[in-house]
Amino acid sequence: MDLRYSSAAEKFRREIRRWLAGSVPRAWRRPCFWLDRDGTDQSLELRRAWEKDRFANGFAGVDWPRESGGRGGDHEIRAVHDEEMALARAPIGPFLGLTYLGTTLLGPTLLRYGSENQKRELLPGILSGETLWCQGFSEPGSGSDLASVSTSARRDGDAFVVSGEKTWTSMARFGDAMFALVRTDPEAERQRGLTFLLIDMRLPGVTVRPIRQMSGSHEFGQEFLDEVRVPVAGNVVGDVGDGWAVAKYLLAVERNASPISQYFEFRQELDDVIAVARRTRKDGRPAIEQPALRTRIARCRADLELLRVRGYDAMTRVGRGEDLGAYASVTKLLWSRTRLAIADLGADVLGVDGQLSAEGGVGHLRWRHLHVRGQRIAGGTAQIQRTIIARELLGLPR
Repeated sequence: MDLRYSSAAEKFRREIRRWLAGSVPRAWRRPCFWLDRDGTDQSLELRRAWEKDRFANGFAGVDWPRESGGRGGDHEIRAVHDEEMALARAPIGPFLGLTYLGTTLLGPTLLRYGSENQKRELLPGILSGETLWCQGFSEPGSGSDLASVSTSARRDGDAFVVSGEKTWTSMARFGDAMFALVRTDPEAERQRGLTFLLIDMRLPGVTVRPIRQMSGSHEFGQEFLDEVRVPVAGNVVGDVGDGWAVAKYLLAVERNASPISQYFEFRQELDDVIAVARRTRKDGRPAIEQPALRTRIARCRADLELLRVRGYDAMTRVGRGEDLGAYASVTKLLWSRTRLAIADLGADVLGVDGQLSAEGGVGHLRWRHLHVRGQRIAGGTAQIQRTIIARELLGLPR
């Protein structure tokens, strides 16, 4: 096994590293920088400007086809991109990345299932950040059981009339448009009556309410859709009634979005915990000297290395043109478990006093401990992933 990158990928690494050195200010790399500005206009404006600069310099959609506005790079170029973005603590990913849902989830789905017209009209705006997308899958009565969604889309001439409610919608605060799973045939069996629909959030009848999480963040929202008329032309991805296949592909992409960048991001988070453990005293000694704590750190390190290997395996499969399918569920289980373990470790280092106060630059550890609880659910719960693995990879009976 050769784990070295190609000379072209290493040349790209030098290029993107130079750009990141000048485009990501040192202040942004502090763990608490974005948390201190969460929900402010300043945070939104800084990230919008950065996304535009990223696109203008050719570092958005590095593995997308050139005709779709991308760079035309291969899987190695994408992996190097993800590594360097994570190392620079650039504002990307599901929490900070304004274009994350568009570039990481919707874009690849359109490249697979979208019409030529959709690719031509939508993909450039996704990459540039001109159109910010949010994800409308979950509903109050439909979480992990995605096939049970009840938001209806009734055909009326050249439009669908959409009524229902979506919740836990990522990026709802900023979204210009939403990709959603809706029920277009109430008489069909569960998955067979679903359609993948693109909805302009500015249409009459759309109401958005932010959801404040226990971590204090507001990246989720709740949407009320009251007789929203969505033109059929250009807004159905795939075929009417075949939305389940489209959604399954998007979820597989989400579950294996970027284990390479996750490895580097989570390694930095563990380094943050270790740094706090070195200066936090327990029983008159630095917390880092406690044998039980050191054992947990070692376990997290080992799981991180497993995640790195999973990332290389996924990169190899993609390079061969394989669909990851159920293998993405293995990655999802690993990364969500590992990040939760790191967050819990940080909380235990802080102790009760650290949970009550953010003094001493430890607010990011407290925030992560609260925030990552939901990441066991995002993309499908651990129970859902184990069921997929059991059925599709191990061939176990229902």
